[in-house]
Parts: sequence; C-alpha cells; structure tokens
Amino acid sequence: MPRRGRHRTNLPTRLIATVAALLVTAGVVVAAGSAAAEDGGGDGGILSSLTGSSSSEGSGDESDSESGDDNGSDQNSGDDSGDEGDQNGDGQGGDGQAQGDENDDQGQDGDQGQQRRGQGNNGMTQDDGEVDADNEGADVEAAEAADPFPGRDEARNADRGDYVDINQVEANGNIGEGGSFSGGSYSVDCGVSDHNNSDNYMAAPGKKNGAQHVHDYVGNESTDANSDDDSLEQAGTSCGNGDQSTFFWPVLRNINGQSPDEGEDGGSLDGNVGSILKPTSAQLTFRGHGDEPVEPMPTHLMMIMGNAKQGAQNGENANAKYTCSNAQDRVTEQYPICSGGGKLMRLLDYPSCWDGQNLESANFRDHMAFADDDGNCSDGFKPIPALRITLTYDQPAGRTFQIDSFPNETHDPKTDHSDFENLASQDSNDAGAACINENRTCANLPQ
Repeated sequence: MPRRGRHRTNLPTRLIATVAALLVTAGVVVAAGSAAAEDGGGDGGILSSLTGSSSSEGSGDESDSESGDDNGSDQNSGDDSGDEGDQNGDGQGGDGQAQGDENDDQGQDGDQGQQRRGQGNNGMTQDDGEVDADNEGADVEAAEAADPFPGRDEARNADRGDYVDINQVEANGNIGEGGSFSGGSYSVDCGVSDHNNSDNYMAAPGKKNGAQHVHDYVGNESTDANSDDDSLEQAGTSCGNGDQSTFFWPVLRNINGQSPDEGEDGGSLDGNVGSILKPTSAQLTFRGHGDEPVEPMPTHLMMIMGNAKQGAQNGENANAKYTCSNAQDRVTEQYPICSGGGKLMRLLDYPSCWDGQNLESANFRDHMAFADDDGNCSDGFKPIPALRITLTYDQPAGRTFQIDSFPNETHDPKTDHSDFENLASQDSNDAGAACINENRTCANLPQ
C-alpha cells in the first residue's frame, strides 16, 4: 500500500530553474521585440515579460486543508478541511503567460500541504511542467515572506445570526453528510484534550501557526507542525489502549474569558480570543454503515472532514453539525443556544468510503468519499468504519462562545472541521472491522 511522501525542491534548484526560464523567455521576447521595434514597439514587452506578477491563493480543509483543514485568499495558511496551511499559489508571468495554478482545491482544514504544479507554461510542452513547479515554489516562498499570516485585518467575532435557539430548530435527526449508521461499532478512549497548538502537519507541514487557529488534540501526544509518520510512531498517546492515532479539531472558547494566548500567533493576533473550553467528553466511535460489510481501516490512512475555509469557497465541503444533549434530534449548522440544562454538542462525521489504494491525496479528500443517504459507497470505493467524533461542553450563557477559525472566516460555525490519521495497529483495525460486521459493540481494542 503506498506510503505518503512530501517532495520539496531545494531553494538553489528552484532559483537556477527560475533564472533559466527567465533567460529563455527574455531571448524569445527580445527577438520578437526587435521586429516589433520597427513598428514603434520599444522595450515595454521585454520589461513586462521579466517582471510578471506573483500571487498566492489559499485553497480549501483542514486541509484543518484545517483543506485539506481551510479562505480562498490565504497565502500558505494552515487548516481544517484540512481546517486548517496552503502551500500552493498562482504563478503568473507577463507576455501572455497563462495563470499558473487555479488553486481552488478543497482542503482541511481544506488546505493542502503539498506543492501543486502550475498549468501555464509560457509556450513550454507539458513535459516542461517541472520548471513551472519550480517557479511556483519561488512565488509561494516570496508570498510567505511578504505576508506569512494573511487575513488578520479582517478578524472579528461571530455574528448574532450565527446563533440559534435550539427550540427553533426543526427535529431532523441529522444534516449534512455522513451519520447514517448500521451494524456494530468500536470506540477508543483518548481523553478530552491532550495538548493545543495552531499547527497542522497535514495541511501545512513544517509551518508553525500554519492553521492560524488553535487545535485541540487527543491521541498522539507529539502532534505539531513537524510531525510525520516516524515521529508519530515513536510518541506516546493519551489513548487508554495505546492507539497512537491523532485526532484534532478547532478549540471552543468563551469569548469573555481570559485568553491564554493574548498577543500570540493562533491567539489574539489571528482574532481568536477568550478562554479555551475543554470538552466534558470526547467520544471517538467507528461505526458500520450500509448493506455491505466494512473492510478494516488501513494504518496511516489520513483524512479530513468539514472545511475551515468554507466561507471563501462558497460553502464547499462544509459539514458542521451542532446539537444539544437534551435535544439530539435537532441538528443545526449554527451555534445552538441550549436550554433546560442541555450541553452543547459538536458532531464531526468523517467520510467512510475509501478508494482502496491511497492513504492520502493532495487535498486529503479525493481518496475518500461520503456514503449515500443509505450508508452505501459508490462503485470503486470500499466501505470502511465511519468515524464520528462527538464533543460535549458546558456551554457558556448566551452568545458568548465560538470556535477558533482563520481570521477572515470570522468564527463562522460552518467552518467546524477535524483531521485524523489512523495509527492503530493492523491487528486492532482487523478486530474493529470484525466487531462492526458481527454487530457487536466494542471499546479500546488491544493494539
């Protein structure tokens, strides 16, 4: 089964490729300019061809992605679905060069942490696309140097219309994608909150504050911007059965509380203020679905749900679900104001149909799909256990709470998202699938 790899071109190589491309372009334009000069053309064409503009557009979750994970105008910012750190940009050159990369990928935090190849090639053949990728990488680095954490001037708290009285929500049982279950289930107890940071190693590998919002982590105790398979496999875990998987999502805050990260990246500098609320419970449950038996989830499978940049991407891949503990038949994409002692609940439903080959994809979505309304997978996809994370909180009174977000997503409740990498042993994955297919309920399967 293929393992993921993140390929980087070192800076000297990119600079050499960029200079070579510019020299070739200049030579062609000089020749054309000489002929044009007879018609009054001048040097403007040469100047414009050598000073093509460069820009960088963030793309979808959260990947968290924050997309995978998550603000169409972000430049290499992190997150949810994947929430949450794009490293892609639009390389643009003058003299008729086509736009480099259309970068409307869905990621996690809708974000993508992998470099995307430019499509415009200034007359080069498709085989010369590698030079475009080098040029694009240089553009991305320049954009990051100019503004590594964009959107901060747009930060503000959630709007009044982002909240709804739970009693005003119609009884619906479920909304969005996922959540249609059948058969057995298995769960793992990993606590409620192990550590926090504003990184996203899936969507923005190696970039501190790549998510521009704080994540709550359970499971693997080492997860940060520099995590990879090797480091995760060597770390401890908060899971009672030794499962080293990592699960993370944006924190919930009481905006009237004391901020632990005032004046810091990911905190107030990115518009995230207030005290961080720990869940009273965090249920991590894998369920069956549809008419077919599930296959064991493969170790090192990575995926995201939701889109931390859904506002900038016209709501694509949003999958936010909120309810109250005493009104769980009423699910909404707004922040619910619970009454009668009810607790706030967040439902994070992951896709559960796998292409059977890839452990990840560039946007952390294409190798996965959601089941249909009956819980079945489309042709070419295999059913695997459906992960639902249920987070429960003592809710602050009124409209005084919100999840962390990218600054220009302004804490919209629809940006809720989550990232997951499965590091359970294959024996444990096999036992979990058997538990579901035999219609049993299991907990903390041995590793």
